[in-house]
Amino acid sequence: MRLLVLEDKKPGHAHQARGIARAIARLTAVETTQIEARPGRLGHHRLLAFAANRRGGKAATWLRRLYGIDVAVLGRPDAVVGSGRPTIAAGLFLSRHFGVPFVYAGRIKGYHLDDRCLQLVASPRHGFDPGCAYAPVPGLIDPAALPTPRRLDDPAALNGALATLFVGGDGPAHLFFEKDWAALGALLREARERLGLRWQASTSRRTPAIAADRLAALAAEGVIERFVDYRSAGAGSADDLFGADVLVVTEDSLSMLAEAVAARRPVVALRPAMTRDNFANEVVAAMAGRGELAVVPLGAVTPERLGAAILSCRPFEEDPRDRIAAAVAPILGLDQPKRTSSTS
Repeated sequence: MRLLVLEDKKPGHAHQARGIARAIARLTAVETTQIEARPGRLGHHRLLAFAANRRGGKAATWLRRLYGIDVAVLGRPDAVVGSGRPTIAAGLFLSRHFGVPFVYAGRIKGYHLDDRCLQLVASPRHGFDPGCAYAPVPGLIDPAALPTPRRLDDPAALNGALATLFVGGDGPAHLFFEKDWAALGALLREARERLGLRWQASTSRRTPAIAADRLAALAAEGVIERFVDYRSAGAGSADDLFGADVLVVTEDSLSMLAEAVAARRPVVALRPAMTRDNFANEVVAAMAGRGELAVVPLGAVTPERLGAAILSCRPFEEDPRDRIAAAVAPILGLDQPKRTSSTS
């Protein structure tokens, strides 16, 4: 099966789009072509929606004008996959031009959709909406390739357990202030002293210097045993950190949280004091409701509450990619996958 994978400039969205392709690869052999779906200077999201909702004009013309994509050099795919708002119009145009399905990670609002479009939504509130399928957020984590985590049944088991901290930064629904980063530093130090947790940490492209510098100082002190600084290491440099016994993630990054959950080990989301409601937080709440992760307030959590949150988690027993594959199989005309668990 030939797939066109649409990517915008955000690594998290690229991971989700590629994650859909990898889930489909569990159903059939795939050949992927990655395309940058980045609108030109005139490609404001309202103009993209206006153009996509018009029935006049050729899809190929809009793709060339708005994205600089020449369909003549692409060849016909069997499906198009994407994630991130800039990829929506491109995916719809490609779907119409080639007459193939478009599978999108997330909800699509403001566009007229037909039955060739499938939205993978990770919130149960929208799982039965028209054109939607309820499925985990796609990602690139292969849980079978990770080491088996330590069994954490009681507080004593936390002593010596390896925890990875993934740090993001300000986003559409989350704002971090100096007091949040100070609280984070104190939590790492105290959890090491009182719970015996061993720490490794990684920053991301959104992490502010004040937070990265604070973590670097903790690494120099030995509080953090391994520190991957995005400023010097770049994207993809922290992938092996998902093999820790516990994963702690700032709540601003849905992609990081989803990949942590996919790693099939306890996950704790750190919520800053300043947040607002959005769809991503709805997805996080659904994950917490299923026990896949726990959410704690960054500014008020103690080491003991962090430990209790870790022990409350019920990690996936099956590979989440199988759930995604099952969700996309019907629109692609493929057979349902055989489910795999952590014991298979």
